[in-house]
Amino acid sequence: MSESLLIDLRSASSDPADADLRAWASGRRVFVSSLIADMPEERAAARQAVESFGAVPVMFEQDLAAQDIRADQAYLAGVRSSDIYLGLFGPRYGVRMSDGYSATHAEFNEAERAGLRLCLFVPAGDISEMDGAQQDLVAGARNLYVTSSRTTPESLQAAIGRRLVSLAAEDIAPWIRLGRTVFRSTQIASNGSEVLVTAEVRSVEVHAELVDMRNDRAGDVPFASPVEAFKVRVADVSTDTFSTQTFHEKLALSGNGSPAVYRGMGINGMSADEIGRRALADGLFGTSTLGAATFGVQAVDPLAPLRGKQLDDSIVRPVARLLITEHLLQTGAARSVTDFTLGPAHSEVRQLRVAWNPPKRYINEDDPEPVAVEGPVRDL
Repeated sequence: MSESLLIDLRSASSDPADADLRAWASGRRVFVSSLIADMPEERAAARQAVESFGAVPVMFEQDLAAQDIRADQAYLAGVRSSDIYLGLFGPRYGVRMSDGYSATHAEFNEAERAGLRLCLFVPAGDISEMDGAQQDLVAGARNLYVTSSRTTPESLQAAIGRRLVSLAAEDIAPWIRLGRTVFRSTQIASNGSEVLVTAEVRSVEVHAELVDMRNDRAGDVPFASPVEAFKVRVADVSTDTFSTQTFHEKLALSGNGSPAVYRGMGINGMSADEIGRRALADGLFGTSTLGAATFGVQAVDPLAPLRGKQLDDSIVRPVARLLITEHLLQTGAARSVTDFTLGPAHSEVRQLRVAWNPPKRYINEDDPEPVAVEGPVRDL
């Protein structure tokens, strides 16, 4: 995984068509979280932004009221039933509930646990005038996520619209890896033995590499998408050229749809899964948790090709997720990646959290407990 990658840097600038945005937004639920009494204008702006995008706002005072259950159960259920969490953080923390958190804080925690996409907005300027607990909440959110400043309800409404477009773009045009190339696709169709990919490639180098793989009928080529990773043969690449730097690619890939994985044995009482988790953590975070008991096992760093590249956030986040997902799926360590959080850079350090569900060893056993690694990563 340490080889040089050819990343189509310009593909990140493609905006989905309006019809695709509408289709993506239809039925998608956006939970709006804030102190209700403190932010009536901001909440109205948020509702208008979500509805104008074609999605469904979920708001306690209008959409979750008049239920015969406790308020905390209602708003947490509202979070879990949503796809996106829209957090509007003001200067006040709010009344603490029975769990010790304010309603907004509890909703934010639930959104993180449920793996919702996050849109976080804080007041512009210094946060030192906020309640102490609110300062901690906002500082913690800024450490893990990119937050956006808001000044007026109008600016908030516009910012929410832009954030929803960026979330839609990630889903509508997911990044993929094929061999050394990494680019955004416009469609992926897979039946387990054949993968059909369409993409608008804007890198001459990536296009040339795809043509070389087609001419060589390259086999045993790494392929990864956000949900699967295995080796393929490049059966065909056809290109419609729109300009000297815009190529509409249609790729036909064949493979067995599952990685050839040797799971390995435990060592000195440590399971193979735990050894794999530690090897990944050591590679990502530069730690030394493998220890002498696992002599000969090497740390694994799927992000090595990205380090020191100083890529834009719109590229580094989805591509980092793609490479880590590829490692976990290709090695058989995971059947699905349930959480990926890469925070903004602070002094060249980002906080990273990855969680996944391991596969079952046997059909009749209970689902294994989720596994996670978390820590600081450098040079991304």
